[in-house]
Amino acid sequence: MTSLPSPVKTRLQDTAGSLVDRLFLLPPKLAAPFVPPPAMDRNTYEQQLDFYIDSGYVARPASFFSLPSAAPSFSIIEERPYRDGRYQEIAYKSGYETKSPLIRDAYHAHTANRTGYLVRWIHGDRHRNTVLCLHGYMLGEPRQARKMFRVKHLFTAGLDVALFIAPFHWRRRAGGLSKRGFFLQPGNVGMTCECVGQSMHDLAGAFHILAQLGAPQIGLIGASLGGYNTALFACLSDMPAFGAMMVPAVNFSAPLGPDTARHAFPVDTALRQKIFSVWGMHSPLNFVPKLSSDRLLVVASRGDRLCPFVHVQALCDKWRISDCHFLSGGHWLVFNGRQRGQAWYDFLSRMEFLDNPG
Repeated sequence: MTSLPSPVKTRLQDTAGSLVDRLFLLPPKLAAPFVPPPAMDRNTYEQQLDFYIDSGYVARPASFFSLPSAAPSFSIIEERPYRDGRYQEIAYKSGYETKSPLIRDAYHAHTANRTGYLVRWIHGDRHRNTVLCLHGYMLGEPRQARKMFRVKHLFTAGLDVALFIAPFHWRRRAGGLSKRGFFLQPGNVGMTCECVGQSMHDLAGAFHILAQLGAPQIGLIGASLGGYNTALFACLSDMPAFGAMMVPAVNFSAPLGPDTARHAFPVDTALRQKIFSVWGMHSPLNFVPKLSSDRLLVVASRGDRLCPFVHVQALCDKWRISDCHFLSGGHWLVFNGRQRGQAWYDFLSRMEFLDNPG
């Protein structure tokens, strides 16, 4: 049998990956017409948008974020053996307060989200470097993350591993299954801005907690939404030893952007411009990293339709990241996945987190 030329094979693999992504996105698209729009009038919504614009956050996005300078109070709420070490779950008070007073009560009404969580797989001594994992959208369950980030492999290589739980995920969820997607709300962009703001605030607190517990160096790896949070945090803080972004989201304008939202009022051109200016203000494309480009890794798929490749490529170009790996396939279906793993472990070795690449 004659093999396909490499460019043709690559295009077919990218197309196949894109198709799987489109199938994944199909159910919410079909359900969208049956989901009632938010019970909010245009005047109220526009006032919420104007707060972020008039406060200067859209023009100066970095001014929106506030990071704690010390660890919040925390406690170990669960601990049990893991291999030759320990598994821990840590709870801490978030302490985040929304920038916008107009949505503060609605945001903080979700009491479960006021508590943050860190999960750790540790050896039990205080000299181990830590890989801090940032999960994707609507994920975050530790058993799931343990498989996704191959915690066993990292642990066996001598590293401690931790998992940061983003706002409104896992135990922080706003409610039942219908609330799983609370973090990204195309129809309520102010809420999404505050979710991102709290993510950065709580992630800084998590770094301080891990440092207090003895981690000498802490590197970040994030996938999908976690890649977005990794990229953004690398622009707000120099605490990470490195930032590794796997199939990262870079811009939320597609496929779940504001144009997919339903409102109880018409959206004209002027209002749409306001919506998109607030929705996109926290995109990593609007920032410059505090980490040097040689401490950044990007692995993406050319056919990705959940985290569109065009935005990832724009980020790599703007930040001049040389350690970029563009694979065949989509977000879920990747044909040369071993290259992703090899790129990650080579990067860990280059960051001197590993004695030998795994």
